[in-house]
Amino acid sequence: MTKGKTKPREMSAAGKKILAGLKQLQTALETGDFSKVTVRTMEITEPGKYGAREVRALRDRLGVSQGIFAALVGVSPVLVAHWEHGIRKPAPLACRLFDKIKENPPGYLASLMHRRTA
Repeated sequence: MTKGKTKPREMSAAGKKILAGLKQLQTALETGDFSKVTVRTMEITEPGKYGAREVRALRDRLGVSQGIFAALVGVSPVLVAHWEHGIRKPAPLACRLFDKIKENPPGYLASLMHRRTA
């Protein structure tokens, strides 16, 4: 029995890009010329901390009930009550949303309101 030669598979487009990038990096390392190498860094700030008082204060700034606040941020009224009583803490994603609301409470409200025309 003879072993058959297998045909090499075609490299995917993503694989080709990765390989090309690695070759550029190798060349840059060998020559010391990093002018064609792009490095991107980004600093992402942590979301604000929101305890019971801060959640209540934010809701008060909006001037809405717990039920309306819950609808505005996409959670249940029970969860809002738990946040405000310190039973649960808002998740980081909710805190990021609170940061955005805090920047411009009237603007946030306006972005969600729809006027009905008769």
